[in-house]
Amino acid sequence: MILKLCPTRDHIVRVTSSLSLPGSRTLRHRVRALLRRGERRIVLDLSAVSRIDAAGVGELIRAFNMTAAVNGALRVVNAPAWVREILERAHLFELLSGGRTGNRKFA
Repeated sequence: MILKLCPTRDHIVRVTSSLSLPGSRTLRHRVRALLRRGERRIVLDLSAVSRIDAAGVGELIRAFNMTAAVNGALRVVNAPAWVREILERAHLFELLSGGRTGNRKFA
């Protein structure tokens, strides 16, 4: 999995490859590094994600919770149909895409 940071107002991280084991942990490390740098608005561009499994969903939840814990905002954008369907089935798409307001933690 390759993650690229794009310099913009919101910090956009383009996730390439798949969100599945073993590479999905890379996302957690990148988000943690951004939060340590003081970034609080993180956007995950999932347009290049080819597949997602339970480990990948778990990493998205961890990234969301880490960001919410420091009063930040994390959202996903450009999720391909298959990824969106998986997140919708888990009742997470609305939360992760910014459809719900507030920075609540997902338990």
